[in-house]
Amino acid sequence: MVAAVHGGSSAGVIQVMVAAALWATVGVASKLVPATETLSDLALGVSRLAVGGPVILAIALVIRHEGLHPFRRLEPGALFGFAVGCAVFQLCLFRAFTLLGVTATVFLTVCLPPLLACGWSLLRGRAVLTPAAVGALALASAGLIVFAAGNWSATAPEALVPGLALAVIASVAFVAMTASAREMTRAVGPLVVVGAGLTLAGLLMLAALLLVDPASVALSAEESWKVLGVTLYLGLGPTALAYVVYCSGMARCRSAGLGLIASMVEPGLAALLAWMVLSERLGPAESIGCALVMGAMVLLWWSERAHPALE
Repeated sequence: MVAAVHGGSSAGVIQVMVAAALWATVGVASKLVPATETLSDLALGVSRLAVGGPVILAIALVIRHEGLHPFRRLEPGALFGFAVGCAVFQLCLFRAFTLLGVTATVFLTVCLPPLLACGWSLLRGRAVLTPAAVGALALASAGLIVFAAGNWSATAPEALVPGLALAVIASVAFVAMTASAREMTRAVGPLVVVGAGLTLAGLLMLAALLLVDPASVALSAEESWKVLGVTLYLGLGPTALAYVVYCSGMARCRSAGLGLIASMVEPGLAALLAWMVLSERLGPAESIGCALVMGAMVLLWWSERAHPALE
């Protein structure tokens, strides 16, 4: 029993890191295909979910051989919470990208969720973080702060307040989505949760898109093929696969806060990918920040290997 929990806990942390690594490719993938500029941020978000959700839904139906039975076991409130959290997260995230810039937005939306989750657990007296995990949180936070240093001064004053507000809302939505996913995944598995959750979130975002930007729903035939490749990748990789791995990993982690700490590897990996693929140079601050975040992830993995007990 101890051996099983031991492997599950550390494996969960690694799975969350893999999901974060997939999410880190989003910015690079978008920049590799300039044609994606023909899509608004909201339309791109809808297209990602429109690909990822139904694909995972179909895979779940084929692999499990149980028909719709597992989906009937989904708790409606938790499923709706996942879908709303996912939709709100993406809506606020894409808008914050425009107002604050990518680096500052990723810094906030990656760093705030584990702080919020850990703080909530402490208030309820349910925190199960080991000293090493707390150290990893502090080290990763320091790395992200160093990494984001200098970006705030470049933000226009009129965009700073609304951008910060949207980033905070996105972070709260991500924590809510994570809590719902963690609860449901332990009951029915990640494929069912992600397939149903992303599909429902996509429908909610499509409704929002029809209200605020109906013209972007229909791309001309001569333009749509240009964005097909990047849309398929974003839908299948950083959306479908990433959410399945993330939900599976979160279900194995000892706490939601612990899993969210593991996701803090994303900004550092995104910067490294931009350096390797797009030839974007990393300054001293960014390099130090990436090193601190990577060190935090190693410490966190070691902590889970050394302390296998689950909550």
